[in-house]
This record gives sequence, C-alpha cells and structure tokens, in this order.
Amino acid sequence: MDYIAEVLKRLRDEDFTSSYNEHFEIASEVSTRDQIGFEKTFSGMMKILYPDGKATPKEIEELLYFAMEARRRVREHILRIDDTFKRNDFSYRPLAGGVVVKVQTPEEIQYPTFAAPRRKIAEEDSSESAANDLVPSANEAAQAPAVIPAERATEVALQPEHIVVPENSKGWSYRRLFAQHLKGARKITVSDPYVRLFFQVRNMMEFLEMVHEITPEGDEVSVHLITQSDPDTCVYQDENLNQVVTAFTGSRVVFTWELNHNPNFHARSIVTDSGWKISIDRGLDLFQKFEAGPFSIEQAIQEARLTKGAEITYLRI
Repeated sequence: MDYIAEVLKRLRDEDFTSSYNEHFEIASEVSTRDQIGFEKTFSGMMKILYPDGKATPKEIEELLYFAMEARRRVREHILRIDDTFKRNDFSYRPLAGGVVVKVQTPEEIQYPTFAAPRRKIAEEDSSESAANDLVPSANEAAQAPAVIPAERATEVALQPEHIVVPENSKGWSYRRLFAQHLKGARKITVSDPYVRLFFQVRNMMEFLEMVHEITPEGDEVSVHLITQSDPDTCVYQDENLNQVVTAFTGSRVVFTWELNHNPNFHARSIVTDSGWKISIDRGLDLFQKFEAGPFSIEQAIQEARLTKGAEITYLRI
C-alpha cells in the first residue's frame, strides 16, 4: 500500500492532458470548462493504465471517448437543471483521416426520446392561448404545405448511414434497426451463414415475427434465407428451419431457405426489392445469451436484452 501510494503521489506531477493531440483533434465546439473536464479525466486514466505514456492510437481513442462521454453526461444533466446553458456536441476526428466520431452516452443511445432536448413552454402561457396557437389563421392555412403522412415522412427521411450498436447496451431490437427500411418490401433476402444452432434459428424466427408485424393486413412478404450447414454441429438445423416454415404457413410472411455450400460465403446482409441493402457484421446474432423461459422478460422483449457490439450499414442499391 505504501509503495502504490508513493507511485500515485509521484504521478500527480505528470500531465497527459494533451497526449491525444498527436492522433486526434476535437471536431466540435466545446466550452473551456468541458474541455478541461474531459482532458483531466483522460489524463487520470492515462496515468493509471499507461503510466509510461506508451499507448497505441486505439488505446488513446478508447480513453478519449470514455472521458468525453463522462463529461457529456455532466453537460446533459446541467441542461436539465438550467436550459440557459448552451447545448454542445462532443466529437473528435482522427488526424490520420477518417470520419468524425460523435460521442454519446449509453443512455442517449438506449433512450433517445428521453435524452432529446425538451421543448421549453413559458409558464405565463395560459391554456387558452396555447389552444389558440393550434388553430391557424385563414392566411396561414392557405400558405401551409401539404401534410405528409407520418409513415411517408419517415420513409422520405431515410438515408444511407452507418450505425454502431454498443457492447452491453439495452434498448435495441430488430424493429428499431430494420423496420423502417423493410416497410414496403415484397421480397427480403437474408444472407447469414450462421443460422445453424437453435438460438440462431430462434433469432430468425423473431426477425420473421417483426416482418409479420410491419406487413399490412392482406399483404404478403416473401423472406428467403441463405445460410450454411455443418454436419458436426447442425444436427437439427433442417428440422428447426422447416418448423419455422410451417409456423408461418398461411400468415403474411412466406418463409423459404436454402444452403450455400460456397466456402467463401461469409458476408451477412439483408437485401430488399425496395432498394435497400443492410450489411451487418454479426448478422442477426445481436444479443448476448439470456435466461429463456415463460417468465423471462428478455425472452419476450428484445429491448431488455444486452447487446453484442455490432456495426450496421444501410445502403441504397
């Protein structure tokens, strides 16, 4: 204890606040107080984990992200207490080239509705004046643009993008990740070489349930799975997949599957006839192992499960 205490005492004189400047630069406007805050956190973690200062760019980035995340959480709580403070983004850019990384807290990612800025309503506004504001004048009504239905507005807003699902986070589901891009499709092709074991077939079943839910009554969607097999481990693969085929017979989803024996088949994706390709580095295997059973909330609700780290890219084809 005395030795460790002496080491920590000597490290107080060290300063690693600018160690990240060699590899990264802050790409957003942040206040001096915020920058001092996350730089001190970054320096402290450098002292403990890499006291010799010899950290790789990847290791430095990990600490920088964590430090900025911690300071962003402080900023968000300040904004909830006093909305006169300025709302800032926290982001950085690799000097070697690459995209700007926007730092968000896990709770912002898991609960985007609650983390979004709240609309300020003046206390002096009476309910009567607020109600009157909802009724447009004749001139305003004439100049107002045509109203776009909510579903159509979401469709228009869809753009190619890349998202990262953090490790050990909750609030994610197939519906949140895929539903908007699958709506309107009549044929969906899922390429995943690892739909072999029971839990992987169960993932496929849940994906089909989601497609069934977003398909209007009277419509029909064809979902075709392309996967692989392994004679040593896939003893019940055929039986399980055929049970899924039977389960959806007569529903809004027509499920079929086939085996691809190409040894170079590794890429996992979802392709629709409506013009979207969704590349997923983990396929549908996005959730960590959970306790299953009739009384398990994780079994019933995907958002309650912990995720595996994954990256998903949405492309127009």
